[in-house]
Amino acid sequence: MITGLVDDEGFTMRAAVLHEPHAPLEVREVETPAELLPDEVRVRTAAVGICHSDLHVIQGLVGRPMPIVLGHEASGVVLEVGSAVDDVQAGDHVVACFVVFCGRCRMCRAGQPAMCQDREATMRGAGQEPRLSIDGVEVHQWTNVAGFAEEMVLHRNAVTAIDERMPLDLAAMLGCAVATGVGSARKVARIAPGDAVAVIGAGGVGLNVCQGAALSGAGAIIAVDRSAHRLELARARFGATHTIDASAVTDVAARVRKIVDGGADHVFEAVGAPGLVEVALDATARGGSVWAIGVFGDAARIEFSAAHLHSGKGVHGVRAGSLEPQRDIPQLVEDHLRGDLELEGLVGERIALADINRGIDALAAGTGARTLVVF
Repeated sequence: MITGLVDDEGFTMRAAVLHEPHAPLEVREVETPAELLPDEVRVRTAAVGICHSDLHVIQGLVGRPMPIVLGHEASGVVLEVGSAVDDVQAGDHVVACFVVFCGRCRMCRAGQPAMCQDREATMRGAGQEPRLSIDGVEVHQWTNVAGFAEEMVLHRNAVTAIDERMPLDLAAMLGCAVATGVGSARKVARIAPGDAVAVIGAGGVGLNVCQGAALSGAGAIIAVDRSAHRLELARARFGATHTIDASAVTDVAARVRKIVDGGADHVFEAVGAPGLVEVALDATARGGSVWAIGVFGDAARIEFSAAHLHSGKGVHGVRAGSLEPQRDIPQLVEDHLRGDLELEGLVGERIALADINRGIDALAAGTGARTLVVF
């Protein structure tokens, strides 16, 4: 919520700020501009999920300018819009996500906004007042969203209006975990009925890969994780037919090949650990595909035996499940309202912004599924 004016020039609100890697987030007052640019919207945040990508920045695996406000899957209510915005208005319920696209580049014109080549076009320029600041010093927006805050100032293409019957806390997860997981299974891998699928990592994204595979009619769906709780969720609520506890098995790939003769047709790496890509290849059937969904650190390098290539296996990078926000997010909302898309089971805990560091610690420990910061 907006808490007050700053010298009649901007608003203040609370946000969780990361000042340096490996440090806790600091909840403090942050200023936002009083005047929106023509293509911007101001959103009162309702909820935001804590994702592994946020953790990678905190841990220094992904470098970004600091100070910074993290959080890239969020929901809220539009407070006001810029003069050029005519397709959302104050009062609209929206999902904000990191697929912020220019709409004009080659990739956007080809219908692939997740691959936008000119995301700087959706940011404020060097000579303009920053969207976030503390005492006149810019605070950066992680993925042009910065959802760990009571309010977000965003480019219009960062938000998608949704049906107001959709619970806003659950809607936040549509911006990353759900769209990435379900989209990777249905839109990118295009799992066919009867296909065998293995998912390495049963966190928020991995559970949704399982769910997307089930919705696509997959045969065997094997969830792999070190958390017994996540594995139980995968089987009980997200469509997994088999589970493998990676903390108790010395050779995960061999176990997958035992469950599905010859290996899985599709193996998804949903953790972002380079070494798991070769594990995924070992678990893949001849002619099958590995889909690397997890976000790897900036310095990560992936190595694997060339013999996998001679077996016709492919390794494919995936970004955001090839999300087209204005098309896919309303469809996911409809799927949930119709009862076909499970969301509540993803929520491990709902916490306040003041408790965000506890939520980050839980994510680092690998407990639960998704922690939501609810305002």
